[in-house]
Amino acid sequence: MSKPTNLKPFAPGQSGNPGGRPRLPDDVKALARGYTREAIETAAEIMRDPEETGTARMSAINTILDRGWGKAPQHVTVDSLEGMSDAELRAELLATVAELRQNGLDAEDHGSAAGDDPPPRTH
Repeated sequence: MSKPTNLKPFAPGQSGNPGGRPRLPDDVKALARGYTREAIETAAEIMRDPEETGTARMSAINTILDRGWGKAPQHVTVDSLEGMSDAELRAELLATVAELRQNGLDAEDHGSAAGDDPPPRTH
């Protein structure tokens, strides 16, 4: 028996999950949003507690800053895209879109999964 030459399960540009991540039901979103104030207050307690690990405190800090100001923009330099074929550029774009969706952004609400982040600031 010979080994297959193509170990990739999908053809280029074909997704294994074309529908993307399923949306959270509205009642679950509403329930989670009801804990927003308590979650931020708890994160602030962790941030201020010198007994907590540095990792826990930094995680709390990042959570608070991300909620209040939005996540920091991620920059792609043109140099990193230079010399790429159209297929490679398409794959890079699809990977970026998948990462944004995984982090809670979607095309419908242009915001976080919680829907309460301000739009990213441009300079």
